[in-house]
Amino acid sequence: MEPLCEDCNGTGWIASPASFDSQPCHCQSDRKRSQRFEASAIPRRYLHCRLENFSDRDNVSLRRARQQVREFVDVWPLGQHGLLLMGPCGVGKTHLAVAALREIIEQDKPGRIMFRNFQDLIQEVHASFENDQAPSKSEILRPLIDADLLVLDELGSQKPTSFVQDTLYYVINSRYNEDRTTFFTTNYLDDPPARAESLQDRIGRPLRSRLFEMTERVIIESEDFRALKSKGRVRI
Repeated sequence: MEPLCEDCNGTGWIASPASFDSQPCHCQSDRKRSQRFEASAIPRRYLHCRLENFSDRDNVSLRRARQQVREFVDVWPLGQHGLLLMGPCGVGKTHLAVAALREIIEQDKPGRIMFRNFQDLIQEVHASFENDQAPSKSEILRPLIDADLLVLDELGSQKPTSFVQDTLYYVINSRYNEDRTTFFTTNYLDDPPARAESLQDRIGRPLRSRLFEMTERVIIESEDFRALKSKGRVRI
């Protein structure tokens, strides 16, 4: 059981003898914040992610990306584009996206916040067709469409079959039509090296066109942090 707040004894209110009134206890905000974190579905591995602990490693590209995310958080929830974080594996795209969600929640800024990994999403939708007890496709996708800020991680990571394309189009086009803000991370670029697939190859031309209007592109160029860490070349 959650321990009772020592200040209000679990009532959520603190009496003010001077005004014969009660004021909300700080624990109400703490509880709401915890509920928002849980509802956001941020994976456990990324719960530590903050803008403050994002290592730019004296890299101009990383420093610029962090600043763009910080500026996004500073003005939220004013009308704005989302961000499209593009770069190779291990450069910190997911860290930055999750950090934005955490900053918004911790600062008690409004909005329904959600994180979803694209590949996990497709697998979950597939499973809904195989198990009568699983949530339906519409039950899975509706929270993503309705979220005020959605992080869709690893865009394009799933092989672009017609099923994947249809599901992705439904989510992104619905958010596009409702003018909802979306963060995307992807390992695919618009101008990839020879013989490599582009983001448009993975998600299709119509969706790539919508992303130009929905997001501001942030290209991150750096070495793979995970590989460097495994070799002992960086410290956490």
